Amino acid sequence: MDSEEEKNYCTEYTGFEMMLISASRQIKKNDIIFNAFHWPFLVVHIARLLHFPDLYNLIEIGITQDKLIEPTKMPFSISDPILVPNSLFIGDSIDTLAVLQRGEITLAFLSSSIIDKYGNCNTTVIGPYEKPIYRLPGGGGATEIAGLSKRLVWLLDEHTKRRFQNKLEFITDPGYLVGYDSRVKAGYPPDTGPELIITPLCIMRFDLETKEAYLDALHPNITIEQVKENTAWDLKVADDIKQIEPPTIREIEACRKTMKDAIEQYYILKPEWTTYLDKSSLKL
Repeated sequence: MDSEEEKNYCTEYTGFEMMLISASRQIKKNDIIFNAFHWPFLVVHIARLLHFPDLYNLIEIGITQDKLIEPTKMPFSISDPILVPNSLFIGDSIDTLAVLQRGEITLAFLSSSIIDKYGNCNTTVIGPYEKPIYRLPGGGGATEIAGLSKRLVWLLDEHTKRRFQNKLEFITDPGYLVGYDSRVKAGYPPDTGPELIITPLCIMRFDLETKEAYLDALHPNITIEQVKENTAWDLKVADDIKQIEPPTIREIEACRKTMKDAIEQYYILKPEWTTYLDKSSLKL
């Protein structure tokens, strides 16, 4: 953000919008991204609208892209036919997962249902695995993405104790398992693992030694107490806690255009996430 126009900040936005924009800011020009469905699709789309239309990304079904979809729109799934004519390469899951296995994916985004203090994720069951209270959709390719990506960013659209648990009943996708070197001992490459957790309230990072998540940065108008009260473990806080910049006008335009496109493609967005959606001029 270096122009005067980009330094014009938006004053009305939701925590969900802030989460998407914070995540899009993590993308670098030369990243090779494994693009998972759900909120990661929105994040990558926002980054392309703002800065990197030629961003290189892979999709689990076997698609490789290096440009914006034309006409510009959100795919409704990883198998939306609109992805095909806009792709650099069409193969199958073995092709794209092989890139992941070779260690070439520099960044991946995943959305999650429940996460613990070591960045492990549960999208399989609520309750005992043998007799669950609820059965969730499962991991799909997320287990491989979480296991092999150089940098992994978790996205959680709700920051509550229900979603941020001290210990999971079931691990679908691996974070740092039980902390310290347990992930490497389990056989995962030493240069992989979660880097961030981004929520409507904050950004968490992982301690280099213990591998426990800690509060690194606050979104605007959020307090340390709010984050700690909504986290089910005794959350540690960075000594130099950062304050994240609010969205610029340009960022919020890209975000809301993406959200509108997503709604048209049958994404379900909660009403509280779309409070200001009609206030955007959508010039992008």
